[in-house]
Amino acid sequence: MPAGDAGRRLPASRSKSILRGVRKVDTRAQELVSLLIPMIRRTALCVLVVAALGACASSSSGDPELAPPATTQKPTAPEKAPAPDDSSLDAALRDAEDLRAMAAAARASEADRPRSILPFGVTWAPAAQEGSAFGIRVLERPSGRKPESISGEFASLPVRFGRLDGHWFGLAAVPIDTEGRQDLQLRFEFDDGSTHEQTVPISVSSRVFQKSQLTVAPKYSSPSAEAMERIRDERALVRSVLDTASAEWLIDTAFRAPRPLEVTSPYGVERVFNGELRSRHTGLDLKGAPGEPVRAAARGRVMIARDLYFSGNGVYLDHGRGVYTGYFHLSRILVEEGEMLEAGQIVGEVGATGRVTGPHLHWSLWVGGTSLDAGSLLEMSVPVAIETP
Repeated sequence: MPAGDAGRRLPASRSKSILRGVRKVDTRAQELVSLLIPMIRRTALCVLVVAALGACASSSSGDPELAPPATTQKPTAPEKAPAPDDSSLDAALRDAEDLRAMAAAARASEADRPRSILPFGVTWAPAAQEGSAFGIRVLERPSGRKPESISGEFASLPVRFGRLDGHWFGLAAVPIDTEGRQDLQLRFEFDDGSTHEQTVPISVSSRVFQKSQLTVAPKYSSPSAEAMERIRDERALVRSVLDTASAEWLIDTAFRAPRPLEVTSPYGVERVFNGELRSRHTGLDLKGAPGEPVRAAARGRVMIARDLYFSGNGVYLDHGRGVYTGYFHLSRILVEEGEMLEAGQIVGEVGATGRVTGPHLHWSLWVGGTSLDAGSLLEMSVPVAIETP
């Protein structure tokens, strides 16, 4: 440095800049050291472990040929760590076994712990109404638990569910004189034996039923003793059928009307025969001329096909899970008991047999043995792959 510059001072700004640079270098050096120290420690630990394992191997070998050659030179490598004794190894093995046992117990406890079940989705259609039926579908979550079976109760009557095209589906009955809030009680059973219960409130609307005056042959308004015996036998036969529920659904389409939907008398009408209140109309009367075809409302098995005192020529079809439809006053029956019918297949022909005032089709519905409005079947959303055209 020239003599004239020996005592020259740097400007203040230049000094500050150099100082900041020194501080940055110092900071980066500290960061580098903080990163290197853990690496050095891990490397040293690995060296000690390898040395210890080597010592164990050499001490356990009784073959002098495998022993390392003797040397008179002092080793330049770091001094080996002392090999762990047998008690230390045993303790380490015991600790490892304890950890494995604890992990297995934790897994078993998790498997045994009952999983929480979120409420299942439930939809129904049509809206619940006095004297009608409505279909109930239970929705399963793709990632949720799958029930093995579902049972239900509504308005103190059973609701029988079954798998239909991969879905849980059941029909509920709403008896006459039932209205307001009613609870649908559901019970789910799973493959491990566990159960889940769920309550779904459903509002039931009331209906106003008509009254009608009818004139029929006296034998139908006041049957003889002999006729009453026949009537009792027929009622017992019908009741034995309607109280039976098939294990599976037999339907494979949505329900359809057995004839064009021209109603001549609705369900639930209070009927006065020859001036005497005798019954409530338990079917849906559809217009038809003698000989016109009557078709099955859905796939089902013929349970009864014969002449009945009040119903005339009648056919009862079992659609599964306690659901039955009836076709009465036929002029001809074209099916046989035990026969399986497809939806839309001809059951018989319109007629005027039994207690009638003229030719028509009397179409009936029973769910769980309860008589209901057959027209409610036409408003249901049935979960099947093939829908009514």
